[in-house]
Amino acid sequence: MLQPSEKLTTKSYLFFVKTQFLGAFNDNVFKQMMLLLAVGAAAAQANESGEDKQGLVMIVFTLPFLLFSGYAGQLSEMYPKTTIMRLSKIGELLIMLGGVLGFYLQSMPLLLVVLFFMGSQSAFFGPAKYGVIPEIVSDKVLVAANGIVQMTTIVAITMGIALGGTLKKYFSDSLHMASLFCVGIAVIGIFTVYAIKTSQANKPDMKLDWNPAGRLKLSFSYILADKPLFMALIAYTYFYFSGALVTTTVNRYGLTLLNLDAKATSMLLVYLSAGIMVGSLAAAPVQRMLTGKWTIFLGAMGVAISEFLLYFHHLPLPALKTFLFMAGAFSGLYFVPIAAFMQSRPPLGRKGEILAAVNFSNFAGILISALVWIAMINVLAIPVQVVWLVLSLGLAGLLVVMFPQLQKIEP
Repeated sequence: MLQPSEKLTTKSYLFFVKTQFLGAFNDNVFKQMMLLLAVGAAAAQANESGEDKQGLVMIVFTLPFLLFSGYAGQLSEMYPKTTIMRLSKIGELLIMLGGVLGFYLQSMPLLLVVLFFMGSQSAFFGPAKYGVIPEIVSDKVLVAANGIVQMTTIVAITMGIALGGTLKKYFSDSLHMASLFCVGIAVIGIFTVYAIKTSQANKPDMKLDWNPAGRLKLSFSYILADKPLFMALIAYTYFYFSGALVTTTVNRYGLTLLNLDAKATSMLLVYLSAGIMVGSLAAAPVQRMLTGKWTIFLGAMGVAISEFLLYFHHLPLPALKTFLFMAGAFSGLYFVPIAAFMQSRPPLGRKGEILAAVNFSNFAGILISALVWIAMINVLAIPVQVVWLVLSLGLAGLLVVMFPQLQKIEP
């Protein structure tokens, strides 16, 4: 049976890291291929006037998190979190098989349906995934454990984005063959998730509330009553909002403004992701030196400055890649301490549902980012480089508001 450990070398923790790595990798291979397909029409026109459907892709992927997070949180308390993770990974395999069919038929509607189910699988996987970390490791090593999890997740995202762009370039007319790779990764993920020791259900006698809005309302009431937790939620949700907006911005920035191909554009996101990986690993030692408050402050300021510099797109490409790397590195310092705080703060028995509410909020942020993207690019026709200024000023404003509460955000 699963017990919290002060060691990060236990079999359960190592296979947990492998499981979430493979899931993040697979999601990003598939999603990046679809995002590049969605922005293709605009890129083909070699200007900023073409229709960009990335917002639609992000909305379809995000909706399940808003619809099902309430159920996901309850189930992660009613049943062992490892059981939820195992069923989710089996679902991932079936979904990726549907993706093969969608790419074979070259049917965007079918691919959007597959993407919706992919988001649904992630919605149920998320609360169990983040809720089980404090059940695998003790609070003493929770920040370090989160740093490793976030670092390996970013490595997975980096590799997934890079591979997605490469597959889109070299298999543009036969993406169904490329998507078979995703099926294989899903199979491996099933083996790794079953290697994690089975956890215990925190509320096995709990009955499922078929009105998830009511459960989410209770969870949000709990969060609102805990001011540091509420402030952490706002900061964390902004990270997801800006992260989604950064992905769509970089894709359009590279394809239509820098005139890069799909592979080279995806590599821009690799530099960003590599920076997040470095920042995630550095978060624990930096926090020991500076405390959580100043680690988050340093991270937020670094991200804001780096994004501001990306506005100047006429600078040499190596400079722009450096700014993306810097934005990623400072992002790691910003969100890792916040993530650890949000996992350790709720008590056992409420953790799953609180984290489901956090998941709901995060993906509401992603949905809002998709709507903001559509408004700025397709409706207002704002130049894509201006989005960097919006992101930079938004984070700077948030930092001013949340700074008085940062002292209390300590895991």
